[in-house]
Amino acid sequence: MRYVAARQAEMKRRQDGTSFVDQLIVHIKAGKGGDGCVAFNREKYVPYGPPSGGNGGRGGDVYIQAVHGLSSLGGVANRIRAEDGSHGRGAWRHGSDGKPTIIRVPVGTVVRELRDPKHRMPTPEEVEVQRLRDLGIEESEQQKAERERDQKWVHYPTWEESNIKRNDFRAADAAIKREEMTQKRLKAAEKKRIGSLVFDLDEPHPPTSSEPGALVARGGLGGFGNPFFLSTETRSPKWATRGNLGDWVTLRLELKILADVGLVGLPNAGKSTLLRALTNSKTEVASYAFTTLNPQIGTVRVWQDGTTSIKEGRVIEESQIERDREHDALLKGTYAFGRPSKPQGDAPVLHDRAHETLRFKIADNPGLIGGAAENRGLGHFFLKSVERAPVLVYVVDLSAPEPWKDLQTVRDELEAYQPGLSAKARMVLANKADALQSDTEAEVEESRAKLAKLKEEAISMWNKGPNVEGRSLEVVAASAKYTQNLAKVVKLLGAYVKEARAAEVAGVGSRG
Repeated sequence: MRYVAARQAEMKRRQDGTSFVDQLIVHIKAGKGGDGCVAFNREKYVPYGPPSGGNGGRGGDVYIQAVHGLSSLGGVANRIRAEDGSHGRGAWRHGSDGKPTIIRVPVGTVVRELRDPKHRMPTPEEVEVQRLRDLGIEESEQQKAERERDQKWVHYPTWEESNIKRNDFRAADAAIKREEMTQKRLKAAEKKRIGSLVFDLDEPHPPTSSEPGALVARGGLGGFGNPFFLSTETRSPKWATRGNLGDWVTLRLELKILADVGLVGLPNAGKSTLLRALTNSKTEVASYAFTTLNPQIGTVRVWQDGTTSIKEGRVIEESQIERDREHDALLKGTYAFGRPSKPQGDAPVLHDRAHETLRFKIADNPGLIGGAAENRGLGHFFLKSVERAPVLVYVVDLSAPEPWKDLQTVRDELEAYQPGLSAKARMVLANKADALQSDTEAEVEESRAKLAKLKEEAISMWNKGPNVEGRSLEVVAASAKYTQNLAKVVKLLGAYVKEARAAEVAGVGSRG
């Protein structure tokens, strides 16, 4: 039953033909090194020239890079393989290195390496053992040694049997094996010391960096050409080594939306309408619950003269009504000679970014229901998306019978998911406060009583904790649909964002 519900939620999230992916398991294979070459120099008067085989190229590395402009992990493939290095050739021509593969992910992606056999990709040794087991082949120690030798060496045509019997080849084989064992021990010790890979890509990759990103899988080294084995005793080595395999790793990518302010509340509390009113974004607005199934982000801008990006006095219509109005205008030919260059009514004041004093992002997150901490509804998907926001705003419906109970439900789910998360809350926004200006005295008194009760319960809830000393939980009544009292909301949010950014800078400075 839970699986069916999860599938239905996933299908709803892929509405309008979009596919939002916030977590993904990726199997990565770095490039294999190219094989060394067995060749000898041949010239007109030099029939028996020296060995001239080139070394193999190094396999391509795999990097991960956070970039602006991406909002989903949907563009990342489940299986990624870097380019192999090319083989060496005669006339001392070395193979070219494989090109690095760069995985581009949104800013705010957390990368974790999976080493659990249930999730990770099998190693090359495990793949070979399973292949032999499926074929019903039981190898002796000698057969295993011969198979490993065949996988390691390249022989001059028709010279393999002769090479195997030579003492200098056996010495070279033993030396390569010792080197491989040393490299394996060093690699295992490094993995034990460092542990699993963990990257928190909360900042975009700097364009001036010499590296293309964070290295997650290193390509294999190329094989040696036959000149490498030239010595005073071995004047004509007729063997070379094959390239090494690159790293095979399995990563879990998890996207946590980065925003300065996160809106949290029950479904149909008006979060999407509030986001549109504050930021002029195009998020979906409708009168039914769970309108927002994927996190939406908008930007608030404040200029030096105190004006903001809010268009005061406008009414935020439902998205379907706007689409119908647009459709009717197209049918009537309203835009036959182009769309109007200026919006209807008073033209907004144009501002220069140079006079902008503050800019911050607000995230409208999917609605939360009771039991979300146990992954009901959109559950953990919703809660993970608000985990990083330094400022949280509770959005409650003041027209509901008991909005303070809605507030308590949201707060309890945040605490059940992550203790202390509710301490990030700075404001309770009592949305749909239209009745405070109603023509009916009874509706006005009822709304005032609800607002007073909500303030009382919010103070009590904050005092019980968890909370931050010196802070309070502000309760502000507003109407997102009719853009009422939003200037005060922006002013308070701007102060909270500045405080959070200053605390972050101070924390980085103390750690440095």
